Amino acid sequence: MKYNWPDIAVWRGMREMPWNRPFMMKVYLYIVDGLLIDTGPSTLARESSDFFNSHPIQQVALTHIHEDHAGMAAYLQEKIKVPFYLHDESIAEALVEPQLSAYRLNFWGRRPAFKAQPMPDVIKCSRYSFQVIDTPGHHPHHKAFLESEQGWLFSGDLLVTIKPRSVFSGENMSAMISSLEKLDKMDFDTVFCSHTGPRNNGRQVLKEKLDYLLGLKDKVQSLRKQGWHDEEIDRYLFPESSPLDNITEGDFSSLNIVSTL
Repeated sequence: MKYNWPDIAVWRGMREMPWNRPFMMKVYLYIVDGLLIDTGPSTLARESSDFFNSHPIQQVALTHIHEDHAGMAAYLQEKIKVPFYLHDESIAEALVEPQLSAYRLNFWGRRPAFKAQPMPDVIKCSRYSFQVIDTPGHHPHHKAFLESEQGWLFSGDLLVTIKPRSVFSGENMSAMISSLEKLDKMDFDTVFCSHTGPRNNGRQVLKEKLDYLLGLKDKVQSLRKQGWHDEEIDRYLFPESSPLDNITEGDFSSLNIVSTL
């Protein structure tokens, strides 16, 4: 697939998720003027090697430390001696390989230990300058990268699904709302998502997600005031379970949405 940004190299990889109805989960990597945004998972190391070898990389910025975004950081550090930037609060965590659950290892593979430097407030390339924005929600130490003159937002895992019905146990939807509200005040058009790819209507799509979550929040808080428990609210708002609920042994669930609103 070809894209219309001559200074942005885009690579797409896919992992098949072992559901009853197999589903392909995509991963998008971006190199902008020598800046690699996220490394992708170690399970895609072979497929992505030509991409890394074909484009000069002067610096690496990680939106967050999850293994599908930082899984190849250690591998790349052996190949290229450039700065790897990460949220300050995740630097110590990066030095230790995590004990991941079986489904995460199956999907994305290991996240070996690596060394990172504190993320600057602004990442400068030869032609572009990226404002680094704190955007907790999917992960408490999540960053997004904004090139306001070009109208580009590299959003990590902020977008992914417009109307999520199941989220990861570490996600916080109230924090996600705050991050989306912050971004809604900023100047951009195109969103470069790590799992759904570039979106020319990115601002509109992020606003749709914000409106969806705000609507859910109103419903959840209204039912709580009526004395409902979160488990009851969850069954009412999300009567059908997601395939991810069983595969991840509850690590992904709709209750994680309700309990954080």
